[in-house]
Amino acid sequence: MADRVHMPEHSAAAANAVDVNSISAIASAIVLGTIGVLSFIIQPGVVGGFVSELGYTEPQAVNLAGVEMLGVAISAIVLAFFGNRLNWRYVVFFGLALAIFGNMLSAAMLQSSSFWVARLVAGLGHGLIISISFTFIGITRHAERNLALYLVLLLTYGAFVLWFLPNFLATFGFTTLFGCFAVLCLISMITVRYVPRAYVAEAVDAPNARQLGRPMILLALAGVLAYNLAQGIAWGVLALVGFAAGHAEQPVADALFLSQILAIAGALAAVFLAERITSHWAIAIGILGGGASIALLLGQPDYATFLIAVCGFNLLWNFVLPFILAKVCDFEVSGRMISYAIALQMIGLGGGPLLAAPLITDGSFFWVELVCIGFFILSYLSLLVPMNAHRRLLLSETTV
Repeated sequence: MADRVHMPEHSAAAANAVDVNSISAIASAIVLGTIGVLSFIIQPGVVGGFVSELGYTEPQAVNLAGVEMLGVAISAIVLAFFGNRLNWRYVVFFGLALAIFGNMLSAAMLQSSSFWVARLVAGLGHGLIISISFTFIGITRHAERNLALYLVLLLTYGAFVLWFLPNFLATFGFTTLFGCFAVLCLISMITVRYVPRAYVAEAVDAPNARQLGRPMILLALAGVLAYNLAQGIAWGVLALVGFAAGHAEQPVADALFLSQILAIAGALAAVFLAERITSHWAIAIGILGGGASIALLLGQPDYATFLIAVCGFNLLWNFVLPFILAKVCDFEVSGRMISYAIALQMIGLGGGPLLAAPLITDGSFFWVELVCIGFFILSYLSLLVPMNAHRRLLLSETTV
């Protein structure tokens, strides 16, 4: 895969007692990756439930999602700068413990004005798990295959939980949901023994990596941030947009279910097409197509339009993200770009809902959708400039 995401290779010098390519280690990485996004991958249903079951206003519900993702972002930022100095097993254990505590606290504080604190704590824990699990998968021998398996598991989980969530919440409530999250995190403690203690970065096989100037790197990272702000805004409000258009909870859940199924196809298509389509075209189609999907939601979309928009958005999101991460990693040669990009991804996904909440006025999502579309366009333009600079650099070498 010429444009693969550049992850550090595993080194025997790291003195790990774990074979990261064993079935048990790979399974642990995939499970931890799914545990890390237990709440985020079903965020539209959770936000809708905050409104329909707990009586929060729409801005309050979206804010709660943003606070949780803010916790995830904080953890991602810390690990981006200090993760190589820490024992991964301790980090995963602490992350799971924090997630258990945060979810149990959430179950106990549903009606408290400090409920947001519980979700922030849970987000901090899940963020530690997400960051380690992603890098864990990246240092395995067949990283692309294992990443695809990870995406299939988490998107399958997300699809079916989103489908059943309205009935589940109506029957059992959020206390049971957060209790289930805590139990799943507790069971996942068994994976800690299969987590490597650390890794040592070696030379990365990145034949297209070239060192661009600092302005270009900053512009590329700004593009990553803008893209994920757009994603965070859209993912946080999708269910509420469906409700505002007059569609009932279960039909909205059905649309989200189908979108998650198509998201699996999008992720697998990225793996299959990696050698068959240029990253420039993939990024243009993925980003601008995502913006066009959100544009379909402007006004009062009928159910067919809502379904097409949600499915297009989720399919293109999971298709284009590997191309974006791979491409920005080609803009420098130290191998650190992926850490910064993932940290900005988490910041964007967390900041998106926080930006969206104040823009919801009288049940209208017009300005939310407009700002979201604007971030899609801004992200493409911000990535286009360094992509063209990188291409010119490669072409200049071939003509010498």
